[in-house]
Amino acid sequence: MTDSSTMIDPWRPHWPDPFRPTIECDDDYEALVGALRDVQEAVTRSRPTPEVAAFACDTLRRVRDLLSPFEVDEDDQIAGKRWETAGKGHALAPVLHIDEVTDTRAVAHVTVGRFHSGRYAMNGGVTPLIFDELLARLANSAGRPWGRTAYLNVDYRAPAPLHEELIVTAELVGQQGRKRFLRGAMRHGDRLVAEAEGLWVELKPDQTQNISQT
Repeated sequence: MTDSSTMIDPWRPHWPDPFRPTIECDDDYEALVGALRDVQEAVTRSRPTPEVAAFACDTLRRVRDLLSPFEVDEDDQIAGKRWETAGKGHALAPVLHIDEVTDTRAVAHVTVGRFHSGRYAMNGGVTPLIFDELLARLANSAGRPWGRTAYLNVDYRAPAPLHEELIVTAELVGQQGRKRFLRGAMRHGDRLVAEAEGLWVELKPDQTQNISQT
């Protein structure tokens, strides 16, 4: 059930991220992205016949053709800007549910399927995607001006299981001028799966000219 008091209009995308706990939404755009995620998982799990693969390919191309007339520039697209929903209306990374947010700390959870698998566990390249999502949003929250990732170092401690809830935490541990230092951890129950540390650098005024704030 959607909480209309905290819901941001999904058809009016914007860059500023309010960064608060995510809510469930059931509008048509969220359903579209959910269906796309289902297709990604289904393709990964299947071993279709050539005939079925050809039919599915034709079907997906018809969907592409259906959406093509509605193409807009990046400032106006919805994908990646549905800040209030888990996954932000985007199908690239695993769906990250934001649970707790303060000015210096955030907690989230995520469950990964076979689309993001790397042989019976989460693909190692997916872990930085998850960390960058949570750490970057924390780095750019609480009124802090926009900054970009300068580096993100990830240490892998144990395989991250598929179809099991993983808890991800982020912490702002220091700031020096334009530099913001963050630390993250990913756990499966009591087991530490991965750790991360990163640096975000606040952009200079002349570097923000292509970043819309409306």
